[in-house]
Amino acid sequence: MGCECKKGAPAYMMTFGDLMSLLLTFFVLLISMATFEPTKFAMTTQSLQGAFGVLETFPTVLVLPIVNIPKFSKNDARRQIAAQEVQQMQEKLKKKDMEDGVKVKVTETGIAVLLSDPVSFASGSDELNPKSLEVIREVGKILDRQPQAQVRVEGHTDDVPIRSGKFASNWELSSARALRIVKALSVNSSIHPGRLSAVGYGEHRPLVPNVNSTSRQKNRRIEIYIDYTQKQEKGK
Repeated sequence: MGCECKKGAPAYMMTFGDLMSLLLTFFVLLISMATFEPTKFAMTTQSLQGAFGVLETFPTVLVLPIVNIPKFSKNDARRQIAAQEVQQMQEKLKKKDMEDGVKVKVTETGIAVLLSDPVSFASGSDELNPKSLEVIREVGKILDRQPQAQVRVEGHTDDVPIRSGKFASNWELSSARALRIVKALSVNSSIHPGRLSAVGYGEHRPLVPNVNSTSRQKNRRIEIYIDYTQKQEKGK
């Protein structure tokens, strides 16, 4: 008689089956607790395919967005200082009843001061008026607090031909007036003269068309630009 086989699975299969059930339960538990992101899941899948030699395409590289964190730059700090300087100067001009003849505003690079006629100069003359000297002293105080600023003074006239024997044209007159302001700023402040410049435009850059006496009066002016945010100078 042959050997009679026992009924049922071998004993080791019971242990193996229990092990598989436990592993299945463990991975189901992991999946249920995990949070999937499509991009990361795709990368993981491709990595596994590459490890097993079935990589068909190049792996996808996760590119995170670059978040630009705003910083408080030196230029921003200087603009804030410029705004404070303008406010203080406007208050002083108001006390002296000069706010109509002198305008102060904040620019992209610092401060602009506009001296209109007749506060700046008498007609056809490059001699400073007493009121303009008061404004220059106030500007000089700002320059003492900002010695690294660059200052540009622009002279402008109307289109009426010059009748003075001292100046050949409005160009010479506007240049002389701008230079006069530059010299006054140099005397009334501690700023280095190398940071001061003067330019005359004559009647060639009017604010408004020269159609009447009112518009011509607006065009006769001195503009002082105090730049805090100049580009870095060569050699520094």
